Amino acid sequence: MALSEIADIEIGGNYWHEVREYVDAVVSGRKNACKELRLACKRFVRDLQSGKWDIDCAEADYVITTIETSFTHRQGERLDGTPLKGTPLLLEPWEKFIVYGILVFYVRGSSERRIKEAFIFIPRKNGKTMFIAALAFALSLWERKSGSKIYITSASLKQASQSFEDIIYTLKRRKLLPAFHVLNNHREHILDKDWNEEGSIYIEAVAANPDAQDSFNCNIAIADEIHAFKKAAQYNRFKEAMKAYTNKLMIGITTAGDNMNSFCYRRLEYAVKVVNGTVKDDTLFAFIARADQDENGNVDYL
Repeated sequence: MALSEIADIEIGGNYWHEVREYVDAVVSGRKNACKELRLACKRFVRDLQSGKWDIDCAEADYVITTIETSFTHRQGERLDGTPLKGTPLLLEPWEKFIVYGILVFYVRGSSERRIKEAFIFIPRKNGKTMFIAALAFALSLWERKSGSKIYITSASLKQASQSFEDIIYTLKRRKLLPAFHVLNNHREHILDKDWNEEGSIYIEAVAANPDAQDSFNCNIAIADEIHAFKKAAQYNRFKEAMKAYTNKLMIGITTAGDNMNSFCYRRLEYAVKVVNGTVKDDTLFAFIARADQDENGNVDYL
C-alpha cells in the first residue's frame, strides 16, 4: 500500500489529520509497530477506500472532544516526573485511532454502526483504565436518547471500580456531581441521570461473575483485564445482554494473554486472524500492540 494512498484520504473529521498521520506512520514504517498493528492500520485504510461503508465522524469527534474537555487525571505523572493529577486527559494518537476505528463506519444508508465488538491488546501502564472510564462516559452521553446503559466489568470489582472512580473524580472537579445520582460504596458503583425526553444514562461497575448475577440489559459493555477471566461466560454474559440493541458495542481490553488455554488467548488468536485476513469479520475492530513473534511464538528481545 503506497503512502500516498493513505495521505490523500479525507473524511472530514475534526481529529482525522491526527489519526491519518498515525496510520501513515505505522503503515510506512516511520513508526515502530508490530505486524498485527500494521495489518490493522492497513485494514482500516482498505475499509475507508472500499466504498462499502458510510463514513461519519460525528460520534467519534463527539467522544474525543468530550473526553479531552471534560476528563482530568486522578493520579500519575509524566515521564519527566511532572504530576498529572488534575490536568486534562489528552488522548494519544493511538487512542484516537481506536475511537475512529470503532465509531466512524456505518452500514450503507443507515444509522447502524458497523463495529459491534472490539478487542484491544496493549502493554501495561499505558493509561487504559482512565481511557476506559472516559470512553464509557462519553459513549453513554452520545447514546443517551436510546436510554444508554453501560457496564464496566472486570474479573474483580476492585479493578472495575477504578474506572468508575475516575468518572466520579472528573464530575467532582467539574462540579457536575450534584446533577447525577450516584451510589458508590463497597457493594454498588452506579451513576445515572434521566433527562426525560432527552434520554438517560446508566453506568455501573460490576465484577464479571455470571454464577451469582441476574440477567443484564445494556447497549455497551467494556470488559477490562479479560486475561483474568476464568471462563468465557464472564465475557459472553455481557455480550448477550445487548441483543435488543442495533448499535451495541462490546469492548474487551487486556494487557496480557500468553496462557494458551485461556479465553483471552482464544480471543487474541481470533483477532489476529481477522486483521491478517484469514477470517472475515466486518463487525470486529482489533488493536493489537505487542512484540513481534516468530512462528513458534518466541520473542526476540534484542
